[in-house]
Amino acid sequence: MSGSTQQSASNPVVDLCLRYGRPHAGHFVVGFGLGLIGRVPQLLPGLIIGVAIDAFLYESGSYALPLVPEAWIPSGRLDQLLLTIGLLIALYLLGTAVGIASRWSMGVFMERFQHDVRVDTYDTVQRLESTVFDERGTGQIMSVLNDDIRQLERLVGSATGLVNLATMATVIYALLFWLNAQLATFLFLVPVALVGLSFWMSSRIEPEHLEVRERVGEINDRLNSAIEGISVVKSYGTEDRERERVESASRGHRTAQWELLTTKETFRPTMEVTTGAGRVLLLLIGGYWVLFGSPLFLTGTLTVGALYTFFDYTGRFTEPLRWLPNIVDGYQNGKAAATRIVELETAGAGAETETETKTEMETDTDTETRAKAKTRTETNRDAAIELEDVDGAVAYDHVSFSYPGAEGRAVDDVSFTVDPGTTVGIVGPTGAGKSTLTKLLLRFYEPDGGTIRLDGTDVRDLELSSLRESIGYVSQDPFLFSGTVRENVAYARPDLDEADVVRATRLAGAHEFVTDLPDGYETEVGERGVKLSGGQRQRLALARALVGSPPILLLDEATSHVDNETEVVIQRALERASERRTTFLVAHRLSTVRTADVILVVEDGAIVERGTHEELLERDGLYATLWQVQVGAVEALPESYLEELRAREVER
Repeated sequence: MSGSTQQSASNPVVDLCLRYGRPHAGHFVVGFGLGLIGRVPQLLPGLIIGVAIDAFLYESGSYALPLVPEAWIPSGRLDQLLLTIGLLIALYLLGTAVGIASRWSMGVFMERFQHDVRVDTYDTVQRLESTVFDERGTGQIMSVLNDDIRQLERLVGSATGLVNLATMATVIYALLFWLNAQLATFLFLVPVALVGLSFWMSSRIEPEHLEVRERVGEINDRLNSAIEGISVVKSYGTEDRERERVESASRGHRTAQWELLTTKETFRPTMEVTTGAGRVLLLLIGGYWVLFGSPLFLTGTLTVGALYTFFDYTGRFTEPLRWLPNIVDGYQNGKAAATRIVELETAGAGAETETETKTEMETDTDTETRAKAKTRTETNRDAAIELEDVDGAVAYDHVSFSYPGAEGRAVDDVSFTVDPGTTVGIVGPTGAGKSTLTKLLLRFYEPDGGTIRLDGTDVRDLELSSLRESIGYVSQDPFLFSGTVRENVAYARPDLDEADVVRATRLAGAHEFVTDLPDGYETEVGERGVKLSGGQRQRLALARALVGSPPILLLDEATSHVDNETEVVIQRALERASERRTTFLVAHRLSTVRTADVILVVEDGAIVERGTHEELLERDGLYATLWQVQVGAVEALPESYLEELRAREVER
């Protein structure tokens, strides 16, 4: 996000508005300026009508308008009346036209402002380190990108409304003071009271708005999880349980919303009573003044027309102040939303500084110290190296990694080297750290200690996009985007030739089933590939990884969703595809890695065995035990292994 890592010393919410508002300041200035100008035609009718009342009805004054030369005013009463009507019509039309132009210009500003914030915030989100997504729910992030950004309109609208109100209140009060300084001074207590009440409400309502925004995120998170897992919900008949969870989240939102509503509705009547009392007091004092002469300590005379104008202007002065609760409410709601946007934007706060710190500490072997220097944002170092002509030599040198808040290490002091073109199998029990080990190569996470090198260069010194372009990756949960088969296979290279797409699908063992689909490569796969089977989705994900002919393949359970027959087809295809590529095969099915050049056996984040399939069987260690489990030789399993399995089940 442009400038996201350099927050000014001012309020970060203000910084956000200024940063994204400046490029569209022209529309804002025009809209805001026209909004102020448009108030003038709204103010003048009260003055004109007051003059007309005194001149026509009570004949207590001449027909004279401020700033209008006397020579321009007709002498006849009928002509003066027609002039009054003409001026009122002209002022109403002018006010309407200026108002339309003001709202159009402000609308353009607001839409472009929100668009820029939404796009840049999303861009920042997708560049955050994977641990941020591990900590935050999808619904929470979606709530920020959608609901909170929409609320920015209330923030900007309330801020401009407040400035507009303050400006108009000053102008109107100046006119009131010009009409009758004594009465205007007496009524000054009303706006002072209203402003004081508004500051009190602002301090009360800000944390309540923030709580409501957080509860909205929780609801989105729960709904997103329930809808995405609807097949699981239905298959286990847990509709009632999920309803209770949604109800609980909704109840939390309802409680927070009710507390907010209570505060607002406690404050609003107080504001209305105060403004109403001000106008009643004016009518009481002014009416007495007109009928019986100056009351109390007031002096001079007050005409009926002047009282009408004063009453009209007082209404225009106090009515906007009655909207202070709405302005304060909108501002605090928008501020709470902006605060959540800033928090997400700065989830990797200090990334540049922390990265520099990490660079300086490269030689420090203290893992805990280096962990503190971990950046939360995926960034390139200065003078990052662009990868060219990758051979595919990979080396892990005493690599360790822990997930934030987790006990123990997911990867613990791992070291191994892989020559170019080598196929490496990575196996081990569930939760052993196999997938984490490979994700470190992709820099989904940054290691707490140690170094990973590609062709002799620390991967942290490589340009991130070129690193990932060199690796074809298939996750254990294959994800397809809504669109056609072709669009998913050629996702990273949408302009790829049809022949290259077909070649990749053939290599992944997918071409045959694709051609049997209703529209072949143009068949829509549905959201997350719902129209395809698990095995079909897996093979298309594999084709997507192969389509760019990457020098390195990283396959995390790439055959976990296919049947035995399809697995054989894919294995044979992979043998051909991996001949000139460095390939990592993470697998639970040991048959997948049986022909690998070397197999790494991982347990509790550490490599406990390494060798070929035959060598590991002869060693009769963990790998041999896992093999016996998969081939069904349960009776041959050592009792110690069975006891360990039972202990793990108890812990779960």
